[in-house]
Amino acid sequence: MTDGCAAVPRSRARTGLTAGLSRVRELVDEQARQVVAAVGAPEQAGHLLSGKLLRSRFGLYAGAGATRDPEDLAKACAAIEMVHTASLCHDDVIDNALLRRSLPTLWRKTTPSAAVLIGDVLLCHAAALVASAANGRYLVPFLAKVTEVCTTEARQELILRGRRVGQDACLEVARGKTGPLFAFVGLVAGGEDTALAAALTEAGYRIGTAYQLADDLLDVDGQTGKAGKTLGTDRSRGKFTLPLSRESGPELTTECVRRLLTEALAGLGPWPGVQAAVRAYVERELVPAMEIQGGRSSLRPAAPDGA
Repeated sequence: MTDGCAAVPRSRARTGLTAGLSRVRELVDEQARQVVAAVGAPEQAGHLLSGKLLRSRFGLYAGAGATRDPEDLAKACAAIEMVHTASLCHDDVIDNALLRRSLPTLWRKTTPSAAVLIGDVLLCHAAALVASAANGRYLVPFLAKVTEVCTTEARQELILRGRRVGQDACLEVARGKTGPLFAFVGLVAGGEDTALAAALTEAGYRIGTAYQLADDLLDVDGQTGKAGKTLGTDRSRGKFTLPLSRESGPELTTECVRRLLTEALAGLGPWPGVQAAVRAYVERELVPAMEIQGGRSSLRPAAPDGA
């Protein structure tokens, strides 16, 4: 057992979370400005700045239960946020999306080619940032996780688009598209405790899968004004996500989201302090973020035994 098993005083955890988020935003915004300056388009910096930081929040909550190098964790979180933003630059071109984060998408403000290329440069900066943390210890797993995301996206586009697929395939795609980035910050948050790092990696996969499923549900029955992005692109492009897989798809998706979040927390049982921190993240950050965009209000995980 490590310090990860002990509960952290709420005031200290809150202070650490605030400081961590501030540092992540600082790193992301600094890198974003460097990217647009390097390509000669500084006026486009707003498209690359930090968003809700849900992936970072998971890592920072999870890492609060044990001693960590805060700068290494902040760099890992910032890099993942940059990868996420790069993927949005690419996805908006693929989906012909017009709105992202309540702004016209980057490709509309520039060109489709420019948006793809700016996303590529952002990915390179993200890799360099990870390489500068912990003597490069996390670079290989970082690249593996990014490769998993890209491979899943390519498979969905080349093989699955236009095909009605079953529940297992829908869950596999959701896990591969969004799970790896949550999983990576979980790995880093676990630090030197290999068992905890493995448990947080899997928790990240399940949390990321749940978030992707909720986003798929949002695409089907959400409200563009609340979501701040173009919706309905999955149906129009022949992507059969879980909510679209059958008539009862939305109800099945809601059930799967709750189950995945419950399983993510259950897997952290041997580390009660970390488990409590991640439960706080799910209840205070993740579920409200899904609901405020127009998602359903029944996405919360099951209460712990005895509650």
